[in-house]
Amino acid sequence: MLSALLLLAPTADAVQVAGLYQTTVPVTDRSEAALAAAFTQAFTQVLIKVTGNTGVAANPALAAALQQPAQYIQQYAYQQPAAPPAGTATASPGSTPGLSLSVSFDPPSVDALLQTANLPLWGRERPLVMMWVGVDQSGARFIVGSDGGSQNSGARAALQQAADARGLPVLFPLLDLQDQGAVSFSDLDGGFMDTVIAASARYEANAEVAGVVRRAPTGQWRGQWWLAFRGRTDHWTTLNPDLDTALASGVGGVADRLAGLLAVTGQSVPGAPAGPVRVAIAGVGKVNDYARIERMLEHLAPISTARLVKVSGDQLVFDVVPRGNPEDVARNLALVSWLTPEPAPVTPAEPAPTPTPSNGMLPAATTAVTLPPNASAVQPADMQAGLPANATAVQPAGAPVAMPSNATATAAPVAVLPPAPVQTFYFRYQP
Repeated sequence: MLSALLLLAPTADAVQVAGLYQTTVPVTDRSEAALAAAFTQAFTQVLIKVTGNTGVAANPALAAALQQPAQYIQQYAYQQPAAPPAGTATASPGSTPGLSLSVSFDPPSVDALLQTANLPLWGRERPLVMMWVGVDQSGARFIVGSDGGSQNSGARAALQQAADARGLPVLFPLLDLQDQGAVSFSDLDGGFMDTVIAASARYEANAEVAGVVRRAPTGQWRGQWWLAFRGRTDHWTTLNPDLDTALASGVGGVADRLAGLLAVTGQSVPGAPAGPVRVAIAGVGKVNDYARIERMLEHLAPISTARLVKVSGDQLVFDVVPRGNPEDVARNLALVSWLTPEPAPVTPAEPAPTPTPSNGMLPAATTAVTLPPNASAVQPADMQAGLPANATAVQPAGAPVAMPSNATATAAPVAVLPPAPVQTFYFRYQP
């Protein structure tokens, strides 16, 4: 049984993106000045990937951190290319052509910095994006595919590089016979997203992009882009001086829109419930499944902490403390390909309690009493007439009870309301 196994266990629509807190930047030489400049450049690139915001470095709340990025670094290393042939001139005296610096930043420290500054955090779980991109070069048209052929290798490299810079997981079509029969260049040019979405089903992506870039009469490159995500389609245009920049601009627009929907901040949202919410996940039958779920909750951006509080059959219930809006938790969990949202279970309503009068009188009888055929009802007057002088008349059912003049009325007990129900999001585990 799962609850017993948990005692022995160690504590897609989306994929978990690695390398968000790592980057590689060019560096001219190994001097202290070059190293400091490279640290700042690397930190800026990581902040853009982690927040999804290209303008994050201009935020005044990060000014001090960008001046001293070394405090957030875990490790760094120079990457030296192969030595150039003897007699090859360098770009400048003392410089090392192709020298780069690989830098890894500490994720908890970076996250804490962003949370303190109330800046967005776009977690590791991100939508997998299917890219259908067409290029029109003076009438020579092609769709960028995954094979990296000579025709589209440059365009594919530009798209992939831009996606890596934003921490955006992307796929390109195989462009086999099935793809060629499903999507044409004209489909992309017209933004026929129903066709694109249907053709993307085989790739099991979470978002679909259609785009076409072509040279405008002015010599610049104009792009038309469509993004389909969660039943909604956005459209925008780009204008750039060259093809590579045009392709990168389209990828940037995709990342901007997805981050705007999925990145979260540590700010509380007015009207949001205080304290933890609950996440109930059914269909969990193995210890490995529990460990997988626990790791996912620990790394999900909208979640500050998660703690298992209940195991009932195949259902796990976690207390989750959100970083901000609890709805961000549900929205990001719905991105996980092996979790399916479920409606809340219907619980029968409890009968309403009988109200207690506040005037000190007993409530009237609610059930009528049927007398035997040979009995006669005793009227209040008859009862009073036959009572001794020191006796107290008994009132009939339903009559108010008179309080003695020297008696103190006891107030009706105050009803204690049950605690407000905790907001719970329900999911089913489907590996």
